[in-house]
Amino acid sequence: MIRVAVVDDHPHVAIALRALLDETPDIQMVAESRRGGDVAALVRRTRPDVLLLDLFIEPEFDALAAVRGLRADFPGLKVCLLSAYLEPSLVRDLLQAGVYGYILKDDDYVSKIATIVRDLADGRVYLSPQAYEALAQATRAEGDEQPLSEREIEILRLAKRGLRNPQIAQALYISSGTVRNHLSAIYRKLGVHSRHEALQIADERHLI
Repeated sequence: MIRVAVVDDHPHVAIALRALLDETPDIQMVAESRRGGDVAALVRRTRPDVLLLDLFIEPEFDALAAVRGLRADFPGLKVCLLSAYLEPSLVRDLLQAGVYGYILKDDDYVSKIATIVRDLADGRVYLSPQAYEALAQATRAEGDEQPLSEREIEILRLAKRGLRNPQIAQALYISSGTVRNHLSAIYRKLGVHSRHEALQIADERHLI
């Protein structure tokens, strides 16, 4: 029996998935939550094999940090992200962090969820077609002279002006969690560990 947990702030997602999985004899939905901050405790309590996790469930939710923590504490867990958002570098970073799947919410994933869950449980990666293309874009971009995406450069420019994460999020009409995810990607690409170091390197390379 494959045990599945769903963490998503849209109740219709869990309802639709439960309705389908309840009809699948080899898959059981063991838990659901609408709070990203509860994800580690939920996994510890219910021990799912597969976790379907909303990428931006809460403004303060840091998906990259959550995935890394889950992979460290529950190495057998297969995490698959659900998102309406697609940024090539973020898809790549999440896969490198240990994610087994990335599903775009406008993809017709619900009708094939049983097959997806079985593949994930078996250790096979599942990506929506758009996520595959995003990963290809990120891979191609690795060889370019410009290591940062346009959005990442925008964030650094605002950070250089002294704006904090909530102010950057408001200026760009994105969530604070998205800003943190972009900053994590920026730090990795530039080989730094802080905002100050990132701004210093970006200035030296004339990126901003």
